Amino acid sequence: MTTIDRRGFARLAGLGAVGSLVGAVPPAPASASPVSPARGLAAPSLDTCLEVARDLLLVDERDRDLKLKYLRVLIDEGLPKTRSPKKVLVVGAGIAGLVAATLLKRAGHQVTVIEANGNRIGGRIKTFRSGFADPAQYAEAGAMRIPDFHPLTLALVDKLGIPRRPFYNVDVRPGAVATGPVPPVVYTARDGHVWRSGPVKGRFEAPKRLNHTWIRVNGIIQRRDEYAADPRKINASFGLKDRRTTAQILDEALDPVRDHISVVRGSERVDKPLPELIKGWARVLREFDGYSMYNFLSGHAKLSDAAIDAIGTVENLTSRLPLAFMHTFLTRSLVNPAATYWELAGGSRLLPYRLEPGLRGEIRMDRRAVRITTSKSGVRIDTVSEKGSDESSSAPQRPAESFHGDVAIITIPFPALRHVEIAPALSYAKRRAIIELHYDSATKVLLEFSKRWWEFDEEDWKRELGPRYRPGRATHVMGGGSVADNANRFTYYPSHRVPGSEGGVVLASYVWADDAARWDSMDDRERYSYALRNLREVHGDRVAEFYTGHGQTQSWLRNRYAFGEAAVFTPGQMTEIHPAIPVPEGRLHFAGEHTSLKHAWIEGSLESAVRAALEVNA
Repeated sequence: MTTIDRRGFARLAGLGAVGSLVGAVPPAPASASPVSPARGLAAPSLDTCLEVARDLLLVDERDRDLKLKYLRVLIDEGLPKTRSPKKVLVVGAGIAGLVAATLLKRAGHQVTVIEANGNRIGGRIKTFRSGFADPAQYAEAGAMRIPDFHPLTLALVDKLGIPRRPFYNVDVRPGAVATGPVPPVVYTARDGHVWRSGPVKGRFEAPKRLNHTWIRVNGIIQRRDEYAADPRKINASFGLKDRRTTAQILDEALDPVRDHISVVRGSERVDKPLPELIKGWARVLREFDGYSMYNFLSGHAKLSDAAIDAIGTVENLTSRLPLAFMHTFLTRSLVNPAATYWELAGGSRLLPYRLEPGLRGEIRMDRRAVRITTSKSGVRIDTVSEKGSDESSSAPQRPAESFHGDVAIITIPFPALRHVEIAPALSYAKRRAIIELHYDSATKVLLEFSKRWWEFDEEDWKRELGPRYRPGRATHVMGGGSVADNANRFTYYPSHRVPGSEGGVVLASYVWADDAARWDSMDDRERYSYALRNLREVHGDRVAEFYTGHGQTQSWLRNRYAFGEAAVFTPGQMTEIHPAIPVPEGRLHFAGEHTSLKHAWIEGSLESAVRAALEVNA
């Protein structure tokens, strides 16, 4: 009998499966996305790696900073006024489609936005505004935070007049407030040019970070700061004899790869000069794009299974270990741990809905694209009406409208595009990308509580419970998140109170990939009782005293229009598939986070929207 050990299984799990074809896209070749180190195929060419490196850094072939260019188009100047207006069809009213349409309309083009959803715009920017006992409460189904190193997003938020406030990625003291005015958006281009969205009006300072939330694994519970001070107890529960935290072990494993692109100065890493930086990223891509995260940690970094288990659990990486090393490396290398994160007061949905008035006459709801036909004379998009939403079963489809234009911008996710007939057929490289690009799943389970128990100290618990009080573990934080090895995996606490409300909504479970699949098989109501049980394991049974019986949940894999959370590469896809994804095909242009290299972020969608608008306006 042939057996496969765990490492062999992980290598097989990293292979990207090629499914059967739907619609006009022909079958892909038998060779799917490879894994390394024994990828069985030649390494990507240096030219390909240099091209992807430039795309990653957002610099063109002449080393000009495209982010700066996009900021000037999106925020300052808009597109040049056109002398030859086009009829532009935009498929999808997510943030990429809305921004591209807005820019093109202001430049003088005639735009039509075609949206399948019958009841909302925004795509994966979605805020729950109902379903809670307290009508004042709301919570995010999708995008919930914006880091300060995403200048396009923050500058657009400010330009639209949407109030933003700190999102505490790391917990702070309950009742703590930031001091000073919200700072302007600042971007330093590759050539040293500094772009600002406005003047500095004072010094902004966020509250001190506590790291007081919980780690609960293998029956052991500690606060994060306790683990940082002495990680031996939790590490030993995995069979790991190491005095370093899992974050330190992971960072030290990644440092030799970082050395290709940055140098250490004092206590910080600093990017190498641009020519060296581009070549460094190209070397990283050529050597490591074929690795899954598990292959890298076990085969390249030579970490033990115990170390990988501990890293996966504590750093919330277990479910993505079979996916591309580059995804995790980008996250850990391009994200400044000292960054400030922001949220939109009133909900992330404000961002797409602030754009809607400028396009109200151009957005066609309840129009699902089923066929795209291009010819010498233009583009035709046939749609059907479903009278449904992204959460409800559709009514029987019936033909709706056919839209005609000179060009089209396709912003819907590739899994959705796979169900659209396209004639004539797209290029082989594009068809392969549509078939193979991996989309990850992500699921949230949110629970409403009548009191903000996560902010309580023990005296608060005594006061609230009275004679029912029993000693327990008071969390006593605002914002931040806890991690556990139960099905909830990651829990986030609200960063701010909702005015006029004593309660709040906890993101009880936020999970990806296989961790999300454990929830996706349940119906919505069923998830709430299990999420509450898992919260009680970490915080104690007494938290159930304040559960209102209400909640909301979002499975992006089960969403009828999203088909997943976001694009997340499997090994090899960054160099094999990505180069073809953003490239126009005749009259068809492509935008959306999946066409950028900032997957799952609004910033990536905005980069792609400006790029596609520039292409059409050229």
